Amino acid sequence: MRLLRSLWDNLFDYDRPETPGEVAFFRLFEGFIAVFVIEQVWRWGLYARRLDVLAVPHGLGQYVDLGWLLRHDLVLVNAAVITVLMGLGLLRRSRYAYLAAFLLMHLQYVARFSLGKVEHGANLLGMTLLGLSLGLLLFDAPRVQRRFTLGFTYFFVGLGYALAACSKLVGTGLHWADGRHLWLWIQEKGIDGWAQTGTLAYNALQELVLSAPGLATLFLALGLLAEASAPLIWWRRYRMPVLLALIGMHAGVYLIMGIQFRLFVLELILLALPWSAWIDRWIAAGRSSLWSGFIPRGHPHPAEGSPPGSPGKPMP
Repeated sequence: MRLLRSLWDNLFDYDRPETPGEVAFFRLFEGFIAVFVIEQVWRWGLYARRLDVLAVPHGLGQYVDLGWLLRHDLVLVNAAVITVLMGLGLLRRSRYAYLAAFLLMHLQYVARFSLGKVEHGANLLGMTLLGLSLGLLLFDAPRVQRRFTLGFTYFFVGLGYALAACSKLVGTGLHWADGRHLWLWIQEKGIDGWAQTGTLAYNALQELVLSAPGLATLFLALGLLAEASAPLIWWRRYRMPVLLALIGMHAGVYLIMGIQFRLFVLELILLALPWSAWIDRWIAAGRSSLWSGFIPRGHPHPAEGSPPGSPGKPMP
């Protein structure tokens, strides 16, 4: 019970006072999600409109025929509706807008990724949007809505990485970290590049890894350890170092394998660094005009402290 209480307090902690920096950061975070949801659904729509059939349906597409999405440019109409809904949610014109956008985004996701390969960032973006929609639906108090959304996101980021580590161990065991596996993957990527450019070339880091099996094993072991440690982000004291380790892991994957997780890493950077504390210091130093539009009127100055309010009550 003590562990569960600690977990709950570190993820949500509805009774903890909220600072102007936390409010401003959340609005920036929410804006980031809105911008990239809109960018992604339009990009997916422009791709999906060239398809004739949902070859490998995902999600709801496994149970319901969604082939009609590919007709009459409906994927572009869907993207336009999602854009409007995200604007309504961001401006707080409707507490149901984010949920509707999430459901329509799933349809767009099914249409875009019907050929089989799914982007990691799409899943993280969708889960964060779900957290935003549930926060608005379940709670009345804006402070509690914000706390719920961030706690929900931290929870599923930690869970997702932990499950990724488990799947590697279930499939291969500890031998997954054998450096020869990394050699194989580098060679496979090299063949892809060869097919595209007609040349087979490796960068300096790839050459180093291919010449040192122990170093290749170390890289894989550190990556596996970072993923397995991800549930530690559920506790505030471990959040930044573990998230930075995961960002470093993604940087290593990009440098060695040429695989980038642009959207995923950008959101991890927002979640990892103490942006709210930095904004509070900026405001306390008298440079608050930049953030005034993000902070509700009447919210106390960080130097004065923020009195705790009552947590929001769940909607009936």
